[in-house]
Amino acid sequence: MVKKLQGEAFLLSANELRTGKVVFFTKKGWSSSTREAIKIKADEINKYEEISIREEKKCKIVSAKFVELDDAGNIKTLRDKIRNCGITIKI
Repeated sequence: MVKKLQGEAFLLSANELRTGKVVFFTKKGWSSSTREAIKIKADEINKYEEISIREEKKCKIVSAKFVELDDAGNIKTLRDKIRNCGITIKI
């Protein structure tokens, strides 16, 4: 799962297996709220990767991914902003 990560802080994101919705790992489990998500430091990646593998084996989530945060603690990439908030244009 871990690609070459370049930031200092991340969120752990995945899709909930039952509903398909985007969720983030929190102290209480998985939530669709990024405000509740645990901010993961680069040196903690291995610990949270193991958690995501266990959660996948329990069939709770699928496609876990670390989402890079900018210096202000906001999601950095457009792809992950869209996964979090939805599309950014009117259709």
